[in-house]
Amino acid sequence: MAMHPETMMIEEVIFSLIPMLASGIPGTLLSIASYVLTSMALYTVATRRGIGHAWLSWIPLLNVWIIGSLSDQYRYVVKGKYKSKRKWLLILTLLNVLCGICAVVGIAGIALDVAGTMVYGIHDKAVMRLIMGPVMGIAGLALPIAGLSIAVTVIRFMAMYDLYSSMDPANSVMFLVLSILFPFTEPFFLFFSRNKDEGMPPRRQEPVYEQPQWQPQEPAADPWEENKDYL
Repeated sequence: MAMHPETMMIEEVIFSLIPMLASGIPGTLLSIASYVLTSMALYTVATRRGIGHAWLSWIPLLNVWIIGSLSDQYRYVVKGKYKSKRKWLLILTLLNVLCGICAVVGIAGIALDVAGTMVYGIHDKAVMRLIMGPVMGIAGLALPIAGLSIAVTVIRFMAMYDLYSSMDPANSVMFLVLSILFPFTEPFFLFFSRNKDEGMPPRRQEPVYEQPQWQPQEPAADPWEENKDYL
């Protein structure tokens, strides 16, 4: 029985999409694995070192607060310096995301304008005048977005160096260089070093008191409880 042409077209589209979807599966799995390893490592270290709001380790974008906090803690405890990488990382990251959203909205608006002109057959010059404003706006956002991205990247790598130094100072430089050159290695360095504090000073031990020779005696009965005639 002959197959309907529309059915054949749908099958062709499906079969053409299968290789594309299959090729994206390894990348997706690697991204998920990287997210889980990084979040678990940051949460473990932040919890052990008493960093507040350690659960932010599991939230994308906001986890830079934990990275910055761990860096600030290391700088204060080991170097005696007050830093605010956590604040700068969070502020610059959110600004970068906001600028990116504005750029996407602008591009979508341009696409809708172009589609509308094609449908209604507006003259080419009118089209250029229509889309020139959004195009200039997006071009104006390009420089701030690039600057914010560079700033976030630089400060984050500075914080990561502090984090590596606090966990495994002997390999901190190597970890940082490999993280820059091969970003997929960073989650593994964090995960396998999450239980180390080799670059941090030893924690103060709580004093242990010896058991006293005397033992407290059971208190006598409370006369107020024995004689309740006053009630």
